[in-house]
Amino acid sequence: MRIIIFKRPSWRNIVLWGILLFVLVAYRENATSVFSGKLKPIYSATVQNQSIGLTFDISWGEKTAEPILDILKQEGVHATFFLSSPWADKHQPLVQRIVLEGHEIGSHGNRHIDLNTLGALEIENEITTSQQVLERITGHSIRLIRTPNGAYNNKVIATAHKLGYRVIQWSVDSLDWKRPGPGAVINNVLNGIQPGHGAKPGDIILFHASDSAPDTVQALPTVIKRLKDKGYSLIPVGKLLAASSNTWPPESNLKEEPIAPAN
Repeated sequence: MRIIIFKRPSWRNIVLWGILLFVLVAYRENATSVFSGKLKPIYSATVQNQSIGLTFDISWGEKTAEPILDILKQEGVHATFFLSSPWADKHQPLVQRIVLEGHEIGSHGNRHIDLNTLGALEIENEITTSQQVLERITGHSIRLIRTPNGAYNNKVIATAHKLGYRVIQWSVDSLDWKRPGPGAVINNVLNGIQPGHGAKPGDIILFHASDSAPDTVQALPTVIKRLKDKGYSLIPVGKLLAASSNTWPPESNLKEEPIAPAN
């Protein structure tokens, strides 16, 4: 007869297993998402009103941003501007105008590089470097980020979340950077790149205010007017999220607390 003797686990192993169990229980939603490959940025929100998030990315150029600001001021519309920190540092008076006119500032990173190609420490450095520059110029806390080229993976989302950020994607793409002509930009937003997928409440619209998108200046007044005619309100993403009950896709619900509206 064979006798099996079980070795009593050491106190060290018991403590380590206890810590692991605590982490898994305390952070079960994020842990589950990381291991299942389901961390996602926010593409849109569920709202009970007629609000749509209006956003612009800027990473280079001097010609397009000011005319867009003029249009928004004339139409009484506020938006979120995702700025790369080198551009913001080079154009501080323009950034300050964006803030003074009531728009929200988000981060578009430091270097315009796909963050999903970097390690976690490099991602953290890119985000914090941009944050330091943008907060110094604007005097506002920066807690929204749109990653360069919209590139992400679990590591990017988890690192941004750890730093207190929400990663913002888009559900309606104007494709203005392709320079398809003002008519195409208008159609992409109002009707959708695929027919029937035009802007609706809770959506987040992507425009660019870099010089790579000259069609935006001509298309924007028509887009704003048509959406207003439908009874929609165009607002910054922070306010959209503050008024939302949840975000889409479900894997983007990394935080329970709403984001405070921009001042």
